[in-house]
Amino acid sequence: MNATPTLLPRVTRVGFIVLGVLPWILPVARARLPLGRAGELLDLFFVPMCHRIPARTLYFDGVPMPLCSRCAGIFAGLALGALIMRPRFELARWRILVAVSTALMIADVVTQDLGVHPVWHVTRVATGLLFGYAIGAACLLAMRRSAGEERPLADR
Repeated sequence: MNATPTLLPRVTRVGFIVLGVLPWILPVARARLPLGRAGELLDLFFVPMCHRIPARTLYFDGVPMPLCSRCAGIFAGLALGALIMRPRFELARWRILVAVSTALMIADVVTQDLGVHPVWHVTRVATGLLFGYAIGAACLLAMRRSAGEERPLADR
């Protein structure tokens, strides 16, 4: 078996985990460590990805996360999905889970923006987490199957 195809899923998995954890540890690190310009640059990396509205952003030690709470949930879910990669569904089932999690996020956005409820960080993080988990696990399982590292369920 060629080693090149199997390298991509592994590198992607590590990338998803690091990228998913970074927004959670960055504000704590910026508050407690002398990161200076490096901390600012890491924070700026996330600017194009999120609106970063202060009322919708979590703070740690007085430092805002580089993403709003929903996006932070998505990133955490991406890391968890990459780390756990369970259950080992067929991709069709993952597509359903992605669609359901997207619908839940949209429902939370609409009800929040219509004033039905205030900003609830718990639901923002939870809906983002579910979506990110489904995307992370599905992408990596698909990459592993494509690389021949894992057989589809129908072949087992």
